[in-house]
Amino acid sequence: MSTQLASTPLDSWHREAGARMVPFAGYEMPIQYSSIVAEHETCRTSAALF
Repeated sequence: MSTQLASTPLDSWHREAGARMVPFAGYEMPIQYSSIVAEHETCRTSAALF
């Protein structure tokens, strides 16, 4: 049995930005865009929103 995952209004933006998508709570959600180290550095030198 396959379950159809919902997508958020920003789904296409995340995909165009290169996001790796994973299933979460019935939705396809972005989990990572670049390497973990690069994302960590961006959070430390710029800003992050969780």
